[in-house]
Parts: sequence; C-alpha cells; structure tokens
Amino acid sequence: MNPAPFFSVISVVFNDRAGIERTHRSVESQTCTDFEWIIVDGASQDGTVDYVRGISDSRLRWVSERDRGIYDAMNKGTAMATGRYVVYMNGGDCFADADCLADVRSCFEQAGLPDLCYAGCLFRFEDGSTRNRPPRPLASSIRHGIPAMHQASFYRRELLDVPAYDLGYPVSSDYYISARCFLKGGTACYLNRPVAEFGVGGTSMKKAYKSLAETWQIQRDVLKLGLLPRCWSASRRFVAHRALEVLHALHSGPKGG
Repeated sequence: MNPAPFFSVISVVFNDRAGIERTHRSVESQTCTDFEWIIVDGASQDGTVDYVRGISDSRLRWVSERDRGIYDAMNKGTAMATGRYVVYMNGGDCFADADCLADVRSCFEQAGLPDLCYAGCLFRFEDGSTRNRPPRPLASSIRHGIPAMHQASFYRRELLDVPAYDLGYPVSSDYYISARCFLKGGTACYLNRPVAEFGVGGTSMKKAYKSLAETWQIQRDVLKLGLLPRCWSASRRFVAHRALEVLHALHSGPKGG
C-alpha cells in the first residue's frame, strides 16, 4: 500500500472550464509533488468534465455530480481525501508560485507538524495589481474573522469535523471551520508569504454583507461571544469590507485606462 500523501489539494468547480484549466496549470507546476489532487465537479455542462477527464495525472481523483453548493462539494472532496493536510484550491484559484506547497511543508516540519498552517494570500484586483493579506494568529484573530483566506489555510485532516463545513453558513463556512479548529485546541504555524491568489470583486463583493450576518451568528452560536465583543467585531469587519470595496473601485479596469 502506498503511503498517504502529505497534502490533499481539493478543487471544486461548476461550469468553469477556464477556471479549472488555470488551477490545473498551477497545481501541476508545484515543485513539491507529495500530494493528491481531488476535483469535485457539480455536473458541469460547459466542457469542464471533458477537460478533467482528459487530465493525465495519477495523483488526480475526481467526481462529477450535482451538489447543494460550494461547501457541500468541499465536504465531498474532504471525504475523499487521504492526505495528512488538506487545502481547498477551487476552480479558478491558483498558488502564488511553484514553491508554495514546498514552503508550506517546510513550515509544518520546522514547527513540529502542528494541526494548521495559515499563510499569506495575494488579493488580485481587476487591473492586475495585488496586495498581500498576511496570516493572523488564530487565538487573537478568530474572534473577528478568518486567520487566512481559505486558499492559504491548511488543515490536518483528522482535526476536521465530519462533515467539515456547516451548510447552514452558505457564505461564511470558511470562518466556521477555523472557529471549530480553534475550539478543538488546534495548534498552528504561520508562513508570512503569499501562497495563493484571491480575485477581488464579483461574488466576493456582492456577498460581503451576507458574510457579516453569518459571522455574527458563528460568533454567537459557535464561539459563544457576548454582545459587546460581537458588536466590536462587526464594526471592525464593516470597516474592512468598505476599505476593500474602495480598493476594488480604485483598481477596476485595465492599467492606464
């Protein structure tokens, strides 16, 4: 029997052939090869399935079937995973460069293989400019938000709930999963360099206020925070969302336009 891979890279996709092609190029470029790649497709009809079927890589396993949304698909991928650590790099997402998995593995090993690794993530704007979002300490940041973007968060598979994501939070279940890891006493290391890219705009902007509402619920029902800490956190998150909206507006459109 082959040993379990160090990483499980989980990608969910639905009707986004161009996105999964971009993710494929990023995944196959990694200098660390000790990973499996799991693709969960939501029964796409745009050629995505044909593309995935044509990928020749023994590390790849995939399924195509209807699901109840992105977090349901991510739960399916988690259930398929066999790696020590999982990371969610969905269709259209990509690693920041070819050494990302290698550097994350080194971070884990140098820290004694803790439960979690949180790393930086590049916010990429429409004009091509970027801004780094560094990781934040789990213990101090979890009362306000996620320590790192989900593309830059690595979880010990055995630490995760079954299922890992709560579908009751259709926008902010990435916050829920880190809250649960914190409550379980998960230990973490931090890599202060970007390992993934996150495109600012579109759905991420449109659902910002829904995210605020779900975060309030998670803080109340999962983290059991009192009213005043939740109000303080909500004000901080509102300001952060508005600042990101301003940056998005400033960096919309091609450079020089």
